[in-house]
Amino acid sequence: MWAQPGRATVAAAALALCLSLAAAALARSGPRLAENQPLEVSASAGGALRISDSRGEAAILRAPALAPGGSVAGTLTIGNLGAPARLELSRGRLAGTPGVGGASLAAALRLRIRELTLGSRTLVYDGPLWAMPTLHLGPLPAGAERRYRFVVSLPEPGFVDNGLMWARVRFDYRWRLRGQ
Repeated sequence: MWAQPGRATVAAAALALCLSLAAAALARSGPRLAENQPLEVSASAGGALRISDSRGEAAILRAPALAPGGSVAGTLTIGNLGAPARLELSRGRLAGTPGVGGASLAAALRLRIRELTLGSRTLVYDGPLWAMPTLHLGPLPAGAERRYRFVVSLPEPGFVDNGLMWARVRFDYRWRLRGQ
């Protein structure tokens, strides 16, 4: 024999149906991941001495849809076209748009920079993107080049929340040669 469901069961089923329909409508109305470009990092070269940038001041890396636990990498080569000097890398502009919950993507991202010159894997910086200080990278003789790899990562789920959804950040670097 079949028993008729009680009022509480019917109300719970109706609520579950309404919530699932609302979630589906919200998912369809939001921007797609492919439309989002949360990270753009570019390099610029400057200073009194002549410096070359293998990317021609284009972005080192882009991450149009970086998910928690994901990372993106890019490399570039910096060369000294003038007299011997000391190489520095510093932060340029840091600009961002907070996520739907007001969270800052710049505060959540980690940056790791390694020098790859001649097979070297020297760690230059490893820390929060927003906190990178001016890095004094040492002497760069005339005609010499150095290759660097930049990796930006977003921590695993649990360390970030939905407040970062649709957040964006742009971080520019400034390379300088300082006379010795």
